[in-house]
Amino acid sequence: MFPKIRTFVLSIILAAMAVSCGTTEEFVLLNDLDVDQRYRMQDFQELKIKRGDDLRIVVTHKLPMLAEMFNNKINSLEGGESLTNYMVNSDGYINFPLLDTIKVEGLTCTEAEKMISKKIEEAGLATGATVNVKIENFKVTVIGENATGVYEFPDGRATIFDLVAKANLVASNSSMGGMAIRRDKILVMREVNGLLNSDYVSLLTKDIFYSPYYYLQQNDIVYVWPSQTTIRNSNKIVDFWLGRVSIVTSAISVVTLVATFFVKKNQ
Repeated sequence: MFPKIRTFVLSIILAAMAVSCGTTEEFVLLNDLDVDQRYRMQDFQELKIKRGDDLRIVVTHKLPMLAEMFNNKINSLEGGESLTNYMVNSDGYINFPLLDTIKVEGLTCTEAEKMISKKIEEAGLATGATVNVKIENFKVTVIGENATGVYEFPDGRATIFDLVAKANLVASNSSMGGMAIRRDKILVMREVNGLLNSDYVSLLTKDIFYSPYYYLQQNDIVYVWPSQTTIRNSNKIVDFWLGRVSIVTSAISVVTLVATFFVKKNQ
């Protein structure tokens, strides 16, 4: 009888350990990546300008006076000067000095540079002017366990792993009893031509490299699911019964040991 009880108790303990412990496939990023193999990465697609984007546009020319006509400057609080930015309106246009309104929505920064330079030349204002366009508001919003916030990328280029590092998404959270987020189910939401596109991505496999969401875009929204451990630890009902099971198994162990001791003593 007592060996059966001990076996039963050990089975419960092992089951509890199996539930509480994760596997490599659940936690290790890119766990199916073969380091001896080369993978062809998808090409980086230059960002397209969207409505609501904040653009920094700088015109340069061999004759500085000609460039100054286009570079609006404002006085900063520190007493210096800085260039004004151009907000893309709800119709996809910007108001540019001497050229009135220009539609830039849907263009890459390179395409916008060429178009504005051509318009300046066609207007006879400054032949040979060089235009530099940069999206100033490249930011990604993250919602989820211990990572909610807005993260900016000034250089205008970021991958999902850049966001993971910046937002510290996969750090171990001891206070939550384990990993805070699910690494195999991360929701990315993106506005494209007025429509919301979304998909789940996993950080656990190399398939992430071929996802259209590997390279982030301005104003992407990322939702990270809480891990199963986090959900379990935050569920008070489950906590209650797990605590009771722990007490019962401990009591059974003690009773078994005491009973075994007395049986052997009486033999």
